[in-house]
Amino acid sequence: MKFIFINPKITMSINDKAKDFYNGAKEIFDEYLTSYVYVDSLMQFNQICAGAIDKDDIVAFFTSETGEYSKTAIDFFEKCKRSQCRVWAIATEGNTECRTPPKPIDKYQSFDVASRNENRNPLKNNMRAIAQIFARKVISQTLSPFYRDEVLYFISHKRSDGEHLAARLADALRNLTRERNVYRDVVNVEVGQEAQEDIDKHLSVSDVLIFLQTEESSESCWIIKELSYALLNDIPVLWIQIDDAPYKKLDIIPGEKPSLRYSREEFDDANRLEEIVNEVEEMCFQLIMQSSDQVFTYIEYLSDMDKCNKIQMIPDEKSILSYNIQYKSDSVDLYADNIKHYIQCFGRNPQKNDVDIFLQRMEDVEFCKNADNIFLLSNHGKRKDKYENGKFIEENYDDYIMNLENVTGTKRDFLNRKIIISGAFPDCDEIYKNSLLEALIVYSREIIKNGYTLVFGAHPTFQNLIFDIGRLYSRDVRKSIEMHMDSIHMNEYRNTGIEDKCTLIISDGLDNMRKKMISDNAADMLICMGGKIKEDIRQQGVDDEVKKAKDAGIPVALVGTVGGRSSEMAHEIITNSSKYEWDDLNSWGKDFNEMLFYNINHRLMIKKLLEKISM
Repeated sequence: MKFIFINPKITMSINDKAKDFYNGAKEIFDEYLTSYVYVDSLMQFNQICAGAIDKDDIVAFFTSETGEYSKTAIDFFEKCKRSQCRVWAIATEGNTECRTPPKPIDKYQSFDVASRNENRNPLKNNMRAIAQIFARKVISQTLSPFYRDEVLYFISHKRSDGEHLAARLADALRNLTRERNVYRDVVNVEVGQEAQEDIDKHLSVSDVLIFLQTEESSESCWIIKELSYALLNDIPVLWIQIDDAPYKKLDIIPGEKPSLRYSREEFDDANRLEEIVNEVEEMCFQLIMQSSDQVFTYIEYLSDMDKCNKIQMIPDEKSILSYNIQYKSDSVDLYADNIKHYIQCFGRNPQKNDVDIFLQRMEDVEFCKNADNIFLLSNHGKRKDKYENGKFIEENYDDYIMNLENVTGTKRDFLNRKIIISGAFPDCDEIYKNSLLEALIVYSREIIKNGYTLVFGAHPTFQNLIFDIGRLYSRDVRKSIEMHMDSIHMNEYRNTGIEDKCTLIISDGLDNMRKKMISDNAADMLICMGGKIKEDIRQQGVDDEVKKAKDAGIPVALVGTVGGRSSEMAHEIITNSSKYEWDDLNSWGKDFNEMLFYNINHRLMIKKLLEKISM
């Protein structure tokens, strides 16, 4: 499948609006697509016309403002129709001649820019925003396991001071983008319906949680529940702060700072609200694509199992992110009498329509016909009863991989061994701070799932996330989680039942807390991720904790892909500008430490770290 995007100058006269649209859409394609062709000259157009068009291709062109086309163009559109490929006409003018595609494809619906612009301020240049709506439609077709066009936004807000803002934002999103589904409990829950059940149902299938953080948000236990669910289930969170509302009292903070900031008055200004919607749309798309990119970490993990002869992994060349998995339980002879799975990997949250399409496609895929079980895998999948055909299962990646490891010989007993995680948000672009939360969740899951005790300082942003992970993946949370706290904070936690969620160790002062957590602890490893960078290096927590671990003979792992002081310290070692060398921190060698610095595959890296300390 390839995407062919034809420059407006091929089919139109000089048209500034069309040029702006073309360039705006290209911004998206350049970032996310690999198989695309830009047709920017008549020579290139002639080559495309002479070449083959596949039925899976998508061709996008701009309709002529006069309705007149060259013979070459008409012949090309006839060829596209014969091949049954998808042809998307873009009409930038409102007249009938422009809105109607040429004769061979005149029945095809065009992307009508003029109608898209009706609800927008005519004095502003809206072409870039509208072009990116179109580009996201293309992404939804060419990378469907990553993005769908009819996304669902879940707005999490406090009714008492956020309902008006949520209503304005939801209405504007629906009005300007048309395809957007926006969930607000006040509107979407029917009278007499069980409200919380409906909220939970829609949150579980949401593509982005939009958190409107107002003054009274910290008083809502439901907001905390929604944020926790989203972060644990890899639903991207767009944090919008209103009127500089304080957030230090939030039990879960989805980043160090909000992604976007607005005043309440801006939502009542129609022109400003239009800008806000465009900014929200663009950032939601970025968050979805960034979250979807995690799929490659699971694929790499499965590929690593293949290299270790635990499984055999065969890609389906005719489908995106689909594989045949073969294995044999408790046998050295992996390839004899294999158990066969066919898996379809999703980066985003699959919907019922995705399942229906996949079930229909299964009938034509050879791998599916021969498979013992067929899995649709995502971060959101929960195993249910098998479907009517008897072998189709929805599953989440962690459970699928855990079960795969179990049947191929991996053991997960409680080890009575400790791993320390040191983490804090670095100062950087907010959209990338999700990377630290993602790393923390992945590392914590794998540490606890593999039978280690996770040791950490009582960082308020991370506590409830780690407690929830312990509840999901541990047989005994008090054995699996050890939390260290400075006694100065104890009054904040009285009568919260925190001792039931972990083994709690109290110290007098931060230095004593770090000493008990690291120097006096027989830990197998200290993992540093993020961390503040300060002008006075003596105030940098990562440096102090690394020194204490080094003095205690505890190996140190510096996770470099989430920024902050841990990344800076690793970079200093790589560039020979540090007082440390890799051998000072661990015995794993230069190549492995630099892989830990560069590799964004957190699942693979924590797996390799656990292998290092088990040798």
